[in-house]
Parts: sequence; structure tokens; C-alpha cells
Amino acid sequence: MSRSKVSYEWSIQTIDTISHDVHVNDFENKLVGYDADDLRDAIKRRHNKSRTHEGYQLVLIRYFGNEDDGEQDREVATVHQAFDVIDGEAIPIDNKWQLPVCFDEGSKVPQRFHNELGSAIWNQCSN
Repeated sequence: MSRSKVSYEWSIQTIDTISHDVHVNDFENKLVGYDADDLRDAIKRRHNKSRTHEGYQLVLIRYFGNEDDGEQDREVATVHQAFDVIDGEAIPIDNKWQLPVCFDEGSKVPQRFHNELGSAIWNQCSN
């Protein structure tokens, strides 16, 4: 019997902006594995101009499982634009995107992924 372990993977997802259904997942172990334009579009959650209801998002996926039993658990953390709250109103911060502190099911996002995202954003915004 194989021991269960945690693994992580980035995904640029093509989504329907109305239903939020995911149409395509493009997986990479590291953000540097993505094409620079695709990564920039996913980080900034841009919409595909050729299709009115299609957009992109960048997510980090946390898997838990083993080879014998397969995937036992999956959690997702979606990259969002950071914001400040001023007088009770959320104001987006230009060129600042972030992962949440926790995945959607409550596990903490490891700091190394916050660092990796920060480096990728800095590289995208400085070009």
C-alpha cells in the first residue's frame, strides 16, 4: 500500500465568464513553464476578445492521494487582484495580484507559491 502525499500544480483555466464552467486546464508545475502572454492574461483575468463569454484565470491546485487509491482530495486557490479598503469601498491595486491565504477547503497555501506568484507578476509587469 502506497502512502498518500500532497502535491501542487498551477493551472491556467479557460472559463465561461457567465456560468464559470472550466473548459480547458493547462497544467504546469512552475509558472515559468507558461508562455509569457498566456500567463499575463491569466494573472490579469483577461477576457478573450474573440469570444464574448470566455476568459482566463490562474489557479493553484492542491492534490492529496497515492498511486494505489488515486486522488483522494483536491483544493483550489484562485489568483485575484489585490485591493485596499478605503471608506468601506474595495479599491483594486494596479499590478498587484495575490493568492488567498487558504485553499477553498481550508488548507493553508504554502508561502513558496505566494513567492513564486510575486516573482512572476514582477517579471510580467516589468516587461
